[in-house]
Amino acid sequence: MQTERSSQVSWWQTWQFWGIFLVLISGGIGFTATSLLLKLPKEQNCTHVYWPIASASIRLYCAQSQAEQKNVDNLLEAIALVEVLPKDHPLRGEINRNVEKWAKEILAIGEAKFQSGNLEEAIAIARKIPEHVQAHQVVEEQIEQWQRIWSKAEENYETVKEQLRKSNWNGAFVWAVRLTDSPNQYWATTKYQEAIDRINITQEERSTLDKAYSQFRQGGIDNLLAALDKVEQIDEDSYAYQDTQDFRAEAKDRLLRTVRELLNNREWRKLLKVTTRVPASLELEEQVEDWKIIASAGTSASLDTVYGLEDAIAEAEKLEVNSPLYERGQRLIARWKLEIKDVNHLSKARQLAQGGGISSYNQAIAEARLIPASNPRYSDAQKEIRQWRNQIQIIEDQPILNRARELAYGGNINAWQRAIAEARLISSSSPLYADAQNYISQWRDKIQVVEDRPYLDRAVGLATNNNYAAAIDTARQIRPGRALYSEAQTKIARWRQEIQAIRYLEEANAIASRRTPRALARAIRVARQASSNTNPYSQIIQNINRWSSQILGIAQTRAVYSLEEAIAIAKLVPSGTVAYQQARSQIARWQEQLKPPAIETIPFQLEKPDKKRE
Repeated sequence: MQTERSSQVSWWQTWQFWGIFLVLISGGIGFTATSLLLKLPKEQNCTHVYWPIASASIRLYCAQSQAEQKNVDNLLEAIALVEVLPKDHPLRGEINRNVEKWAKEILAIGEAKFQSGNLEEAIAIARKIPEHVQAHQVVEEQIEQWQRIWSKAEENYETVKEQLRKSNWNGAFVWAVRLTDSPNQYWATTKYQEAIDRINITQEERSTLDKAYSQFRQGGIDNLLAALDKVEQIDEDSYAYQDTQDFRAEAKDRLLRTVRELLNNREWRKLLKVTTRVPASLELEEQVEDWKIIASAGTSASLDTVYGLEDAIAEAEKLEVNSPLYERGQRLIARWKLEIKDVNHLSKARQLAQGGGISSYNQAIAEARLIPASNPRYSDAQKEIRQWRNQIQIIEDQPILNRARELAYGGNINAWQRAIAEARLISSSSPLYADAQNYISQWRDKIQVVEDRPYLDRAVGLATNNNYAAAIDTARQIRPGRALYSEAQTKIARWRQEIQAIRYLEEANAIASRRTPRALARAIRVARQASSNTNPYSQIIQNINRWSSQILGIAQTRAVYSLEEAIAIAKLVPSGTVAYQQARSQIARWQEQLKPPAIETIPFQLEKPDKKRE
């Protein structure tokens, strides 16, 4: 019986143990599964995960790892990793929160690209956000905002360009400043600074173009080429470039005309200098090469030697048949070939002329005459012959002029007359003719001064004694064209002023003798006609001041009887006289006295009725 109880107790205890054990095991398994499901592993190698059988926790973990790299591709991969899970998955809430976070981060990257100036890239990034993501709802709205901001900034920038094309610097600056109001940092900073830099550059380029035009208008080949050098500094992307092209076209026409003139005038050295300075922007490379050839040939030919002419011919033959200068070159070659025959005569003539004597010049002339009129060098030979003949005449006439100057050293009329007679031997065809005539004029003037000085001195003496009429008659004996005629006429004019001043003074004194205010005023007017450079003028000034004081005195006397008459008389005192200011002050006082006195007004007040009487 006791044994049976013991076996029953043991069995019950064993059954209880196994029950508790099973409960603990099942609970542990559930807890562990839930923990593993809710808790992400701390370490996981996502590169070796086989995704078709990967758990949700691993996908979420790897997605978060991808998203931590903060670039668009990784964020999109993160979203793709977790979006394959079912919508009713237990982790869907956590997944959705992460997906929205990553989508906003993608949009933020797009915003950064937009702010840095990459609109298209920003739009492309924003549109990569999956449509089913909640953040996708604001994608198009954000893109429209970006495009609106960008378009407005572009309009402002285009207006800046338009103002620059019009050279309206203030307008361009105003529109450039508006860029700083843009919500886009790229337009508000980078493009704003670019606009300001462009304004400054365009101002400098416009200034350069203005200076080029100014120099161009001064004329001359050097100014033309210097002006072209200035506009070479203006780039093709400049807002002044079109105006620069217009200037180049105008300058190019001027240059071509100038080159034609240099060719026609055979100014070879100037033309050769031009060829080294023509800018490539004029697109005249082929023509410049032809100019260089013909200028070099002409420079060699101008050496006036056989070797120089031969080099010139060889150089000119380099011109192509299709060159615009080919025909001119052929004509020059033909000319230079003819010159070769007679250039030796001209060279020899010049060598003979270096002797410097009459015989040397005559020999040189004879040698130069061997060049026939049909030869291109004929005109040069004739020019040299004229110069050598002039040298011969100078050699022959210089002793005559020297002898005339020696005769004039006597310093008297007889010496000057002999010098004049000697200088007249020099013919009008002589190179010394102008010098001879100049000396003759000087000596003739000296003779006339000696002859006429007594008349002028006598006239001055008469004028000193105030005998101006006799002085004038005496000075008139010096006839026009004589050396002292101008001086005599100046003194005559001065003496006539003295005579007129005396007449004015006498006439004024006669008028003033009447002693009436109007007579005194008229006397002042007459006296004032005298010149201030005359002797009576000081007396005239004294009289004028005295007469003005007399007019004022008469006015003051009449003021006792009639202020109106006194004022009328005082007004006759002329300005500029000693009594004028006093007269004006006196008139003001008299006019004040004539004003009627002010009537004092007494205010009228109605009498109040007596209430008692009422």
